[in-house]
Amino acid sequence: MTARTPEADRAAEAHRWVQTLGQRFIGRFPAEVSWRTVGRESEFPLVRADGSPGDLSALWPILAELRPGMAEKREASGLQVELAADDYAVVAEVGRGTVELVLAPQRDLHGTFAVWERAMDHLQAAAARAGQRVLGYGIQPGVDPDPALMTLKQRYGVLLDTIGETWLWFALTASDQCHARVARDEVVGLTNLAHLMTPLIIALCANSPIYGGRPCGAVSARELTMGRIHSAMARHGMPFGPDADVNGLVERLVGQPFLVRVRGGRYEPMEGRFIDQLIDGVAAGQLDEDGAFTDFLMHEHYIWNSARPRSAHGTLELRSACQQPLHEHMAAAALNVAIVAAAPALAALLEAELGDDAWPAMRAWHHAAMHAGLAAPAPTPGLAARALGLCHAALEARGAGEERYLQPLFDRLDRGRNPAQEALLAFEAGGLTGLCAHAARR
Repeated sequence: MTARTPEADRAAEAHRWVQTLGQRFIGRFPAEVSWRTVGRESEFPLVRADGSPGDLSALWPILAELRPGMAEKREASGLQVELAADDYAVVAEVGRGTVELVLAPQRDLHGTFAVWERAMDHLQAAAARAGQRVLGYGIQPGVDPDPALMTLKQRYGVLLDTIGETWLWFALTASDQCHARVARDEVVGLTNLAHLMTPLIIALCANSPIYGGRPCGAVSARELTMGRIHSAMARHGMPFGPDADVNGLVERLVGQPFLVRVRGGRYEPMEGRFIDQLIDGVAAGQLDEDGAFTDFLMHEHYIWNSARPRSAHGTLELRSACQQPLHEHMAAAALNVAIVAAAPALAALLEAELGDDAWPAMRAWHHAAMHAGLAAPAPTPGLAARALGLCHAALEARGAGEERYLQPLFDRLDRGRNPAQEALLAFEAGGLTGLCAHAARR
């Protein structure tokens, strides 16, 4: 009989923990979903009249005055980070000049639209009184990354230490993230499909071609720059391939570097792979199963793939869209919900047109779309139009009239220009001032 080696024992322990974490993770999703509710997190750059970054801290007292009764949240340092009502919250992001609107879950896209409109009325009124503007745009347009732009949350300083200067892109960028309710037996399949549709989302919704006061040579600088975070391990954006099951998904996540954990209310920097830190912590008597799962949830929160199952909410989060122009603000949210609703039809389309080449073909389109938007050729001619047609049909089948929110995407496809390409035209015509005026138009 061959003696077991320490390496084999450690591999067996890792496998056991993958299964344990996988069971706990998937068990937090609902067993059944009869209707897909909608959640939304919208980030926006704040700018001053000259296009330089604004500062959310100047808006807090005005926001509180304009809507009395919102609950205030502060860090232990006294730093204000949130004002929350029952329908939405205004939240500080990584950048001091970035603000996030977190909307309460809604039954459908109409509910999301109504809450977003109320929240934006509130936010724009406060920004105007502070001499700032809210941009429907995916990145701070006038500056390069700089530590001075970072909100002084304690965890952000830790992440800057563990990731390095690439983390500072989070202080500039602004995305439009959407959540759709999913059941546990469809989590992995829908996550894989949403990843495959990432290039379609970027081609239609990219909106970050200018930062540092100049064009960057890509239409989605937001996705391109943040994709540098542990790029060899695809920690951000589209993974290298699909997950076979929930254990495969968890195994992919726990093999990533562990960046930060919480102990005694403080964030601590970590290093090395998460699974190695977990096994060592258990062996040293520092972690039990509950503690290991708590650390896992913290760890997977800081892996920024284009589609992420969110066990705390029982949703699938789609996060590859830049913030949209304010007058077309529902476009990305509608597309993301439609992709989940149309998943069987979209999977059949990709199988028919790309077969076993679907993942490499869509990854190639993903890379091209970040640079060229709708000018980047899809893997097969007309694929974008056919996929968008299936998305329209899926929203129509929900019977709520939500498909009307997709109309801007059909218009973009007809023009052959996405918001980034329109922003470049505004910049060419009026420089940074012209771009900011264009992006602030509601």
